[in-house]
Amino acid sequence: MLMRTTPQRWVRSRRQLPPGFIRPCQPILAAKVPAGDGWLHELKHDGYRIVAYKDGERVWLWSRNGRDWSAELVAITAAMQALPFKRLMLDGEAVSHCLDGLPDFHRLLSGDGQASACL
Repeated sequence: MLMRTTPQRWVRSRRQLPPGFIRPCQPILAAKVPAGDGWLHELKHDGYRIVAYKDGERVWLWSRNGRDWSAELVAITAAMQALPFKRLMLDGEAVSHCLDGLPDFHRLLSGDGQASACL
């Protein structure tokens, strides 16, 4: 059977957000770049927006929906654990690059940590 909308009985209730969750910053579309003091800009790469939170030896990598990616994004998790701070929070884009330096979204979750040629 083909449907254009999901029947209400199939819709899951909203996931409970984890304790201490902070929603990552989200990029917005604008006609021009804001100017003046107090503005900080970054390029939007092809990845996942993540808040990386370290408390002691425990690290969480939260997506904007509260999903913990720390088990899948092992290189970022290990890098956060290695930082010499007891508590730390970073907001940024989790991105994997190919040997040519271009973002490679499919490699992000490959888990092998090795760069390859861009396709």
